[in-house]
Amino acid sequence: MFRLIKGLLKVYYRLLFRIHIEGEEHLPKDEGYLIAANHNHLHDPLIIGTFFPEKMYVMAKKEIFKNRLFTYVLTTMGAFSVDRDGNDIKAIKQSLKLLKAHHPLLIFPEGTRNPNKGRVHLPGKAGVPLIALRAGVKIIPVTIDSDYRPFSKVRILYHPPVALWEDYPDKLTTGAYEAIADELLDRIYALLPEHSRLQS
Repeated sequence: MFRLIKGLLKVYYRLLFRIHIEGEEHLPKDEGYLIAANHNHLHDPLIIGTFFPEKMYVMAKKEIFKNRLFTYVLTTMGAFSVDRDGNDIKAIKQSLKLLKAHHPLLIFPEGTRNPNKGRVHLPGKAGVPLIALRAGVKIIPVTIDSDYRPFSKVRILYHPPVALWEDYPDKLTTGAYEAIADELLDRIYALLPEHSRLQS
């Protein structure tokens, strides 16, 4: 069923948008890793998962698992829920289990959709660096560049991997984790056209 839904989504997205993918050579082989992307639109997790070279898993807010059909598509594509309002130990444990089983896992460092549309990122959440250090896996920052207008270009750019253990211990304060997430988001957002214009 996964392959069928993925195939249908590929047809749908290729009819609706011009898909352009860069940097797939940066994706590690035969190991688990975290994918950290900007998040401006509901399409983001599905479009990354649809054009990802293998099955990946996605940590997604529990609020989107309300519609039965959408929930079925999301879970088939590898999504599982997280409670953003609390310390969701179950979601963290599931993330660590997936990573240690050598699966790629997508988490949005901002924790929610960003209404700023590429102008500036929201404050980074601790989850991505915390999970990466606990699991001992690399992080692949990803820039999604699109306004998702019909027939417009959707650009997905994979950055070189980041190995946090080279510079940080495996236990940090919440503030330190958030500062690392902000650094990752600075790198991700720097390649968005609107953000680049604001910085110039």
